[in-house]
Formats: sequence, structure tokens, C-alpha cells
Amino acid sequence: MRLGLWAGVLGLLAGAGWAQGADVPPVVVPWPVEYSDPAAETAPADLMLPLPCGAAMAFQKVTVPVEAADPLADRRVRLGQSLDQTGYADYLHPAFLRGPFSDAQTGTTHYYIARYELTQGQYRALGGDCTAPTRKDRLAQGGLSWFDAMDIARGLTTWLYINAPDVVPRADNAPGFLRLPTGDEWEYATRGGARIDATLFPGLTFFGKGAMRDFARHQAPGSARGKLGPVGLRKPNPLGLYDVYGNAEELVLEPFRLNAIGRAGGQVGGVVTRGGSVLSTEDQIYSAQRTEYAPYDATSGAPLANDTFGVRLVLATHITTSDTRLRDIRARWNEVAGAAGQERGAQSDPIAKLAGLIEAETDPRRAQALGDLQLEFRRARDRTQTALQTSARATLLAGAVFVETLIENAAQITDKAVNIRLLVDLRRAGEKSDVFNRQVQTHVRQIAGMRRLQTTYLLSFRTALETLTSDLSPDVRKTAYEVLREELSLSGQTNILWMLDKFWADLAIYSVKPDISPEDLLAAALN
Repeated sequence: MRLGLWAGVLGLLAGAGWAQGADVPPVVVPWPVEYSDPAAETAPADLMLPLPCGAAMAFQKVTVPVEAADPLADRRVRLGQSLDQTGYADYLHPAFLRGPFSDAQTGTTHYYIARYELTQGQYRALGGDCTAPTRKDRLAQGGLSWFDAMDIARGLTTWLYINAPDVVPRADNAPGFLRLPTGDEWEYATRGGARIDATLFPGLTFFGKGAMRDFARHQAPGSARGKLGPVGLRKPNPLGLYDVYGNAEELVLEPFRLNAIGRAGGQVGGVVTRGGSVLSTEDQIYSAQRTEYAPYDATSGAPLANDTFGVRLVLATHITTSDTRLRDIRARWNEVAGAAGQERGAQSDPIAKLAGLIEAETDPRRAQALGDLQLEFRRARDRTQTALQTSARATLLAGAVFVETLIENAAQITDKAVNIRLLVDLRRAGEKSDVFNRQVQTHVRQIAGMRRLQTTYLLSFRTALETLTSDLSPDVRKTAYEVLREELSLSGQTNILWMLDKFWADLAIYSVKPDISPEDLLAAALN
């Protein structure tokens, strides 16, 4: 944060002494809601936190569906995008998320992320400028460095702890604090989190095939013209977040690292922004987009602060919020680590180790005991392999059934569409009976219902593909496919065998491009 702004925050903190003994508190007039939550009339923010001078900041809840009672539980999601030109920066990778706060009713977790980018009005309020807001205060604040962003979070947290501690959400009685979002938190929220249709989550953008100009200020005729604009004027994403695409490019917490084909590369780099800006063209804006910048200006040595650098804060807590929480974490970790240790031991081939011990053992009774243990290990391994094969065959068979269901569903939609065209042609030919109108309306409703079912079938189809590619090795999949194919051939189930072969081909497509669009995935199932 620039020295003047931080000094302003410190001045506001010192001026808060009335709360500790002064007789008359200062009069603070709340700013109109249009300067803190401009979309409130449509749907108010999930959380409002006060700022100095009567300003405020709106936040949205980002639900991460995991069992809150298990301190080690987290949600595995696939982020990134399979784009050749930018794969080095944003290729597909697994991410694990968990929210610091929990709901007693749902038993799941969540975190809070700012509904809008930091505005010029909020920025100057943090700096101690308490003049009445104007239209300019709706503009996104640019010109920030990563260090400025960290200091903004620090200053606001300090101010809240002193002036409004009761409104800050708590976890295990520990108050939340402001910080920059991690890249994974930012991307999960931008994609729509748990609010978006799961078939649309892997897409380039949360709006699918909509128009970028409806959601973002970017470099295009009639759009941003290179200048940061007011927040909250474009359409929101499924979580109710505004301007996650375009306008200011948003700084995130961790530094840049290459994507080494699905994992983070070893070298740590510069600062990262997400979401593109008013200078980005439409093809440069998508949920997985990441841009690296040097943290310091090479000429002056000062922190790099581009005109388009902006901030969207996250509200979080630390993890070990109490002694009780720490004990719960340790107990659960030891429980899970014990099970994992047993699994790793099995993977280190205990049968081979036991064979060596048996060969070296001179006591016949001990050798016999080790032999019995070796036999039990073999039986356990066989049971595990059998269970994996059974699971793989069941999932393959389910996938084949989903293919068949999707084909039948598409055929039914086509038949209904033909009927509608026939009825429309009859009406155009002079048939004026209300019966035809009612039949058309009935067919239209039925097609809508069939399309909803198609979305559900497609989600189940993708889940089967994801399970086979993520949870089972290629060898297990191939063996299960060959065994299941042989079983179906011998039993004469030619139709389901044909569907199995189609699903196997779809599995190969999905293995290469797991973020395949719903439209392309449906086409793969139907072709």
C-alpha cells in the first residue's frame, strides 16, 4: 500500500479512540447502497462488511461441499484448461478446496469472496478520505501493486477488528481476516463453484456460448476502450460475482509457476493476475487464464503497479483456530495416516519381502508362520484386485447404458420435433383447430422435459468417464473392458456390446480432453 493510504488507515484507527473512552463518537453517514452493492436491488449480497467513512464491501458465499466435521475433508476439482497455446500456464490440474466457515444446517463449508472488484470509493475511504461519494467512486480501482493489495487486506482487517469485530464471521470463535484469494479459490468461484451445472463447470467460460460483452468490459468495439469502468453493470456469474472477466485484472495470493503437464513446476516466479482486463481481447478471457508479471519495475525498482491491476478480496481464517481444533486435526490425521501407511506398505510388495524373509529364516516354525502371512497377503491382494475389476466393469457397463439412454433420448427429441413440424405445416395449410395448437404445446413441453433429462443423463455419463480416468489405472480399465466384452459376447448381448464399444471410444476421447464441452461430449456419445 502506498505510504499515504496506509497512513490514512492508521489515522482512522487512531481516530477510533472514542470506542475506548471518548464521550462522543464521530458521526458516520452510510454511503448509498449503489456504491457498495449496486446489484442489491436484484439480489443483495450474502455478507456486508463496513469500511471507514460509512463505506462498505459486499461479499458472496462460495460453498465447498465437504463434510465440515472432518477437519481433513476437502473437495477435489479439476481446474485449468486444455489449450495448446497457454497450456504451460493454465493446463488441467487437480485442485483441493475447503472453506474455513461451516453451516450448522448443511454441515458443509464455505468461504467469502468480494462480490465486486475494489472500487475507487472504497480505496479512498480506506485512505481516510471521507468526502461524499460521487459517480467516479463506482469505478474499479487500478494502479495497484501486489504489495498494495496485501496492505489493503491488512489495513481493512485491522480496522474491522477494532471498529466492527462483531460483524466479522468467525470459525470456532476465531475471527476471519482479509487476504488475496488463491488462484484455485479465484477460479473455483469464477467458474460458479457448486452453483453452476456440473456439465458447464469445465468450460472456458461460465456462460458457455453467451456473448462476452454481456459479462465483461474488454477490448472490443463499444466496450471498455482501455479504461476501467464501474463495477456491477455487466451480468453476474452463477454465484452472483460481477466483473470476474475483464475490467481490472485481479491479483491473487501465490506467485506464478509453470504447469508441468498437470502439476506445478518447480521454479517459483512473479505475481499473477486472473480474469483479463479492459486491454484483453475476447479470446484472451476465460476462467483458467493466468498472466505473470515481474513483482518490481525493472527501471525504478519500485513494486510494479499497472493501471489495470485490481483487487478482489477473500475472507478466510487460519486453520488451527483452537486447542480443541488442533487435537481434532491430529487425531484425524493419525487415523488417516495409519490407513495410508497400510496402503503404502501393500504397494511396496510385502509378498516379495516375505519371500526373502522365509528364505532366510532357519527356524521352521517361524518360516511356517511367515508363509501363512504371505498366503494371507496374497488372498488380500486378490480380493483387492477383484474388487477393482468388479468396480471397473460395473462403471463400464453403466457408461454403456448411459450411451444407450442418451441415444434413445435424442431419438425421442427428434421424433417430437418432427411431430411439431408436421402440426405447424398443417396449421399453415389452413387447419385452424384448437386441437392442433394444444398438441403443439404438449409436444413443446415434452421436449423441454426430455432436454432436462438429457442434461441429467449427460452428467451421469461424464461422472462415469471421470471415475474411470481418475480412480482406475489404464491397465485395470483395459482388463475390465476386455473381460466385460467377452462376457457380453458369450451371452449374445450384441446391443449392449455395441454400446460398450461406443463408450470405450468415448473414454479415449475424454482421457485426452477431460474438459470437453457438454455439446462435444453429447456428440461423442451420439456419433
